[in-house]
Amino acid sequence: MFVKSSRKSGPRTIVSKSLADECAAKELTRRQMVQAVMLGTVGAWLGAAGLAGCTTKTVVKNAGAGEDPAADGGAPETTKHLVGMGYHETDRDAALEAALAETVGLGMIKPGDSVYLRVNSNSGDVYPYSTAPETIIAIGGMLRDLGVTDIRVGDRSFWGDPNTTGNLTKNGIAGAAKKIGTSALAYDDNVDWITLPKGSTPNWVDTVRLPEPVMTADHQIILSCVKTHFISQFTMALKIGLGLVHAEDRMREGNLKTHDTRILYKQIAQINQAFTPSLVVMDGYSAIISGGPTKSDRPSGAPSSFTGGVVGEPKVFIVSTDRVAADVAGVAVLQTLSPDYEAIHDTKPFANPQIKAAVAADLGIASASAFDLSGPTVPELEQYLAKVTG
Repeated sequence: MFVKSSRKSGPRTIVSKSLADECAAKELTRRQMVQAVMLGTVGAWLGAAGLAGCTTKTVVKNAGAGEDPAADGGAPETTKHLVGMGYHETDRDAALEAALAETVGLGMIKPGDSVYLRVNSNSGDVYPYSTAPETIIAIGGMLRDLGVTDIRVGDRSFWGDPNTTGNLTKNGIAGAAKKIGTSALAYDDNVDWITLPKGSTPNWVDTVRLPEPVMTADHQIILSCVKTHFISQFTMALKIGLGLVHAEDRMREGNLKTHDTRILYKQIAQINQAFTPSLVVMDGYSAIISGGPTKSDRPSGAPSSFTGGVVGEPKVFIVSTDRVAADVAGVAVLQTLSPDYEAIHDTKPFANPQIKAAVAADLGIASASAFDLSGPTVPELEQYLAKVTG
């Protein structure tokens, strides 16, 4: 039985045991799938789960674009890697498909599953500051082809911005959601909320609530952008999880009313511990390589000539079941293109404080030795790989 908050109208804060059990069961399934990928046994997991459409063999560490699996005279085998990267000079869909082909892709999703698409709508600024409508349409179309009828799209902008609905319209996300047969929700007073268990977020003050449509979905797919951030160095698969936290909880003194980097990275990690995405699809076809997360944000150390965010054109997509691995690959892209004054250059990817906090929270791979990247279509692949493993 649902238990409502003291509000007489508006959303419910749900403390239902049956719903908590449902969320826990779905979370366990997603975690098992991700762990299987990390151990290189995803083929066995998919077979045991009865999921078709994905053939695998054991993961090959640090696979480069120049490797030839048929060099010994045998036929090439299909290898699914922890991180897939795809590139195309003029066709973003082709770049996306190339990245998906190197990973397990959408093979874990079954007809009838519910899927939440985690979009990035921190503001009304258009792509690459927000998730590209084209990415939503492409992934949404693939899900429809798989027989998915319950696709959920939603976000909540910066806690001080009361107009998430307007932002979703302005940046094109609402229109893209409509094209795939769903609606883009603003996670404000129009959805129910689930309170995270006490003790699970020790660096947050008081209660922390996440949207019920997110937590009850069978699968969560993160559609993040490759972006620098003027406070946290970057905002990609891990940090955009903060946007799911109820605005009242975010703005509470001691939480995100100010971004205190002494605890911010632990706060990011603790929110990410509450859910496990089935897949990260990171759009780096265009990327914010300086400034961010909005057009008006100015990084410290920027020259006086800086007038707003700087956009680069890596023309890549990054796909992984592992948030840490995906963000590390994104950091490598940013370190290749961002100007020297950007703090993203301060450390190697695995020494970055946001990544270190995520590793400490057991959110993904723990070191460069476990980083497995494949992208035969990517001209700069070896350069990106060297940023991580060199």
